Amino acid sequence: MRWELLNYNDEYIQSKSKEFHTDKLITELLLNRGITNKEDVDKFLNPSMENINDPFLFEDMERIVERIIIARKNKEKIFIYGDYDVDGISGTAYLIIVLRNLGINIDYFIQNRVHEGSKINKHFVNYIKKRNAKLVITVDTSFGSTEEIELLTKNGIDLIITDHHRQTNKLKLDVKTINPKISKTYPFKHLSGSGMAYKLADAVYERLGVSKKILHDYMDIVMIGTVADVVPMTDENRFIIKQGLANLRKTKVKGLEYLIVYLKLNAYSINTSDIGFYIAPMLNALGRIDSSKMVVDFYIEKDDFRIFNIIEEMKRANKIRRYLEINIYNEIEEKIAKMREKPKYIFMKSKKWHSGVTGVVSSRLSLKYNIPVIIISIKNGYGKASCRSVEGLNIFDILKEISHKFERFGGHDLAAGFLVTEKVLFQIEKYLKNKLYRLNKSDIEKNFL
Repeated sequence: MRWELLNYNDEYIQSKSKEFHTDKLITELLLNRGITNKEDVDKFLNPSMENINDPFLFEDMERIVERIIIARKNKEKIFIYGDYDVDGISGTAYLIIVLRNLGINIDYFIQNRVHEGSKINKHFVNYIKKRNAKLVITVDTSFGSTEEIELLTKNGIDLIITDHHRQTNKLKLDVKTINPKISKTYPFKHLSGSGMAYKLADAVYERLGVSKKILHDYMDIVMIGTVADVVPMTDENRFIIKQGLANLRKTKVKGLEYLIVYLKLNAYSINTSDIGFYIAPMLNALGRIDSSKMVVDFYIEKDDFRIFNIIEEMKRANKIRRYLEINIYNEIEEKIAKMREKPKYIFMKSKKWHSGVTGVVSSRLSLKYNIPVIIISIKNGYGKASCRSVEGLNIFDILKEISHKFERFGGHDLAAGFLVTEKVLFQIEKYLKNKLYRLNKSDIEKNFL
């Protein structure tokens, strides 16, 4: 990662400080972010609804909203198909709450982190067929292949994809999709999966001409997903975070109210660090160890006894999660200590490692050594990888070149994952060795200027 501190002469800083009505330090920080006029300063420091872009700037939004309104009119069953991380879970829960408020018949299905790729999509189709579903809306995830989508179509089920990840290939079928990474008309590219759920809900409410108060009342759910997914805190995300933190002071989500008490946090002073280091890990623990579906229940449940039971399960899962993380981390550290020189990258695999916690371990190791890290958990003939990288080294693009070898693949520039059959793992390892071992030190070192 290359760090660069821009230098400005004192005269310029003083003039901008007067213009911005900020002190010298804040002024320099704003300028380093490329914010150079008063209008942009106000927008950055005081985000409001005026910063929110029109959801219909997404190319497919009109078609998507029209299909949802038809489902509402005909009382069709809709299933939300959500990703298993905090972002996907939060977006799923948010859509359930706000769409049920419109009288829409809606249910949900969360992917299983451990068994993802083991024919889960066929299982999902059979599951929702029995429940007479006519429409599926994804949150924070895309269906990976034309075959999967055709399977839905053959069973008379329509599909709407909402996602924010980079795409590895273009589907041959015409699927209704909203994704800021592939949109040519939507200006902000860094919404989270739960942020995309908000944009969808905003468009539906707009078209129906009903009050949007409930959309903002539950913005704390969207905020948690946004913070947990570590998207840039700029533009629309700043409004989502500001509104969401304000909502926590008197949250309408009973589960969050009780969780804040359990964690001994002050609802009036909670910040993004509290969300990232305390609340999100508790929500994530169940999905890493057991079932993410229970976290959706945590968001939408009203019964005190059931909420307390879910929090107890979170506490149990969090203890297990920490134990598994420590063991994997220490095992890898021991292997690194035996190396003759500092590695340029880490590629390690094991049948003993739990796939639900490898992402956290990869992140810790990548931050510590400032190198790309690929950790693979092997189970039932498949290797599931968590990949993390550093600034200036796009792990997504490196892996994209061999994406045809993966059963599943996706992610972002610095964080990606893939599922691959165990028999071709050695090919992946050989390819990454050739790509990563030849890196010059200057490609990944930190420079403080």
